[in-house]
Amino acid sequence: QIGDFLGRVGTVSQAFVSNAAGTAFEAPGTPWEFQHFYREFDFYFQDSWKVKQNLLLDLGVRYEVKLSPSSSGLPILAPSQLVAFDGTPSNTVKWTEGKLFPNDLNNISPSIGFAWDPFKKGKTSIRANYRLAYDRLNSQVNGAQLFQSAPGNNVGVTNTAFGQAGGLLRNGLPVLTPTTTPTIERQPVAFGSGLQTVFDNRSEYPEIQSWSVSFQQELFGSNLLEVNYLNKRGEHLFGAYNANEANINAQPAGFTSFLTEFNAIRANAAYNSPLINALYTGSAANNAGTATFRSTNTANIANGNVASAAISASSRTSGTSQLIAVNGFSPFLFVPFPQFGGLRVLETNDISRYQALEVNLKRRFSKGLSVQGSYVWSLSKDSRSFDPTFTIASTGNPVSNLTFQSSSSTPFRNNDRSLNYAWSDFDRRHVYNLSFVYELPFGKGKMLASDIPAALDWLIGGWQLSGLANYSSGRPFTVYSGLTTFSNNVSTPANCNGCPRDLGAIVEESGTTFYFDAAKRAMFTQPNPGEFSNTGRNYFIAPPEFRFDTSLSKKFRITEKMNFELRVDARNVMNSVVYGFGTAVVNSSTFGRIRTDILSAARRFQFSGKINF
Repeated sequence: QIGDFLGRVGTVSQAFVSNAAGTAFEAPGTPWEFQHFYREFDFYFQDSWKVKQNLLLDLGVRYEVKLSPSSSGLPILAPSQLVAFDGTPSNTVKWTEGKLFPNDLNNISPSIGFAWDPFKKGKTSIRANYRLAYDRLNSQVNGAQLFQSAPGNNVGVTNTAFGQAGGLLRNGLPVLTPTTTPTIERQPVAFGSGLQTVFDNRSEYPEIQSWSVSFQQELFGSNLLEVNYLNKRGEHLFGAYNANEANINAQPAGFTSFLTEFNAIRANAAYNSPLINALYTGSAANNAGTATFRSTNTANIANGNVASAAISASSRTSGTSQLIAVNGFSPFLFVPFPQFGGLRVLETNDISRYQALEVNLKRRFSKGLSVQGSYVWSLSKDSRSFDPTFTIASTGNPVSNLTFQSSSSTPFRNNDRSLNYAWSDFDRRHVYNLSFVYELPFGKGKMLASDIPAALDWLIGGWQLSGLANYSSGRPFTVYSGLTTFSNNVSTPANCNGCPRDLGAIVEESGTTFYFDAAKRAMFTQPNPGEFSNTGRNYFIAPPEFRFDTSLSKKFRITEKMNFELRVDARNVMNSVVYGFGTAVVNSSTFGRIRTDILSAARRFQFSGKINF
C-alpha cells in the first residue's frame, strides 16, 4: 500500500476518561482506573444431633448480607429512573452516581436433613434434605459491559480532517481535545442508535430451593443399591433482555394499528396506508410515505418481518432527529427508549425447575471386578438456559444472532416470559452410565496361567481393563423461521402442525446427512406477521449420544519402590458419531442438513508410559 509507505494518516482517534469528580476529562494517556467490590457477610449455624442410635438429625441456618456493588477511583453510574420494559418511556434518561440495586438484607437460608437406619443393621439408609440457598451475581458482566461503558465515564474523540487534508505521520499528529464534559455525556441525546447496558434496580440475588430423598440398601455380596430423588427450583435467576422491543401493535389515535397496515401493504401492492404516509411524510394523504416504506422494506414486506419493519420506521431520521417525532408522533410509538438503538437490561427474573430420579447399582471391587451402573431420568425446564455473563441478550443486531440456539434464551416478548418457559438446553430425559474395572485372569493367583514362571508372570500378569460407557437422550433445540414476525430481538420459531418432539432422524439425501428429510421439512411453515409459533423454544430433540472409552494398563515392578506403568487408552473405541442438529432455520437453503455438525471426536488410541518411584 503506497499510503502506508508514505505514512499517510486516515483517522486519528483517542479515548479520554472522566476524573473522579465527573467534572472534566483527564489528560491524554490517563489510564482507566476503576475497582468494583461485591461485599457480603455470611453467618451460619449448623450441627448434627444423634436423636437415636439409628437416627441422625442435621439442622442449620445461614444469614447472608449481600451488598450492592461499590467502587473506588470512579463512581458507579446508574440511570436516574427505572429503565426496563415496564418502566415509563423516556428520551431524557441520564446517568447519576448511585447504586445498581438496593442492598439485599433478607437472605435467610434454612437447611434440614436426616439419616435413618430403619432396621438398625447398618445395611439400610434413608436420607432426606431440604435447603434454601442464595447465589452470587457474576461480576464479570458488570466490569465488561456496564461500568466502563456508562455514559460520562469516557469519551472518544476522532479527527478525520487531518487525514482528508493529506496529513502525514512524519509531520506529527494533531492534538485531540474533548469538546464535551462528563456531565453533558451523562445524558445521551434524545435520539440515538448506540447500544447501552443497564441493570434493573429492582434486581435480587438468585434463590435456589433444593430437596432430595435417598435410599441405600446393601445387597448380597458386595453390591449396593441406591435410589435418589432430586428436586430444585430456581427463582430470581440472572438474565438479560432488550428493552427496546418493537411494538408491532402500535396504534396512534385516529389510525389503525401498524400490524394491520403492514399486512394490508403486504397483501395489496396498490394499497397506500394512511398511517405509513403520516409516519413518513407527516400527511396521511401523501402516498410518497407508503412508497418510501415499500422501497426501504422490500425484504421485510415480502417475508413478513413486521418487527424489523417497525424498527426501520422508528429509527428513520430527519437530519439528526427522529422522523416520526418530527412528523408529530410520539417518539415512543415503537420503542420506549429511543435514545438507544439497543438497550440491554440485566435483571433477575428468570426461573428454572429440575427433578430427577437416579438409580445406581454398584458392585464393590471383589474377585478382580468392580462394576457400577446408573440410570437417570430427569426433567429440566427454565425460561433461560444461557447465562448472559459473556454474551449478553440478543438485541437484533447483527441479524445473524437472531437464530443462534442461545438466542432463544432472550425473551420472545418482554412482558410474557411464559413464552420462553420450556425444556432447558441441557435437558436429557434418559441417561445411562456403565463403568467397570477388571483385572485380567492371567498370572500367579489368577484363574488362568497361575503356575507360570515368575519372568513370564512379570509380563502377562497384573493387567487391568477398565471402561466407561455413556448413552443419553439428545438435547432440545429450537427450529427457527428465520423471520421477525413477532419480535425484533429473536427470530420467531417455526410452525409445525402435528409434529412430535422426536420428528427428526438421521437420513442421507444425495450423499449428504440430514436430520429432517424432505417430507418432514415440508411439514414446517412460517408464522404470519404478528403470530407466534406453535412449537416454540426447544421443542425438538437432537440425536442421542453414545460414547465408550476403555483403558488397558499394567504396572511392571522394577524395585521395591519403583515401577513402570504402561497404559493404552482408547477414546470413543466404538467410533460412534454424535450428530448435532444441523441448520435449524426454515428459510435457510440448507435447512435440516447436518453435514459437518459433528460433536464427537473420532476413535483415538493413546499409548503412554511413566516411571513411579
